Amino acid sequence: MTAKQTLLKWLAEDDLQKVIPALFFLADKYKEEQLRNQATSQSRRLKALEKEKINGTLSHEEDHLQAAKIGQALLQIIQDLPDDWTLDGMENAPVSAATAPKIHWKKYAAYGTGLVALLAGIAELTGYSVRDLFQKKEPTETPAEKRPPAPNVSTSGDNSPAVITNDGDVNINYGETQPKKDSTNNK
Repeated sequence: MTAKQTLLKWLAEDDLQKVIPALFFLADKYKEEQLRNQATSQSRRLKALEKEKINGTLSHEEDHLQAAKIGQALLQIIQDLPDDWTLDGMENAPVSAATAPKIHWKKYAAYGTGLVALLAGIAELTGYSVRDLFQKKEPTETPAEKRPPAPNVSTSGDNSPAVITNDGDVNINYGETQPKKDSTNNK
């Protein structure tokens, strides 16, 4: 089956998603820049029409009228093709940038922005920031109960001669029967 017959069949089935890539394939295969330009023009018109449909800015009647105009332009392009051209090898042809499906990067950018906004909101409510997540955490110690510094006292023998009283004085027993009261304040 020739390219012209196949493209006319697809156009009759209103399968424009096959016709446009096939025209790009033929333009590449037979090195026809004019055909590429015509296919690009109709592809842009079709994409603009689809965008208006999605946005809801196009009435049903206007949609059919624009689609018919694109179909008429494609029919004229197909009828001008030579009869000996074929679509052989189209199944194995690499997808060109003009016919490749678009990645909806705006949708993913919106998701990323929403995620950042959500994290910022959580950080604002909890008092944390992103910087807190990446800082090295120092171990925290609970402060001990404050006590007055202990005096430097050494002991020897069987008994412990040093006794600290409630008022902070140190009583030292030197083996005498009556312990002497000694203080760091020299009282």
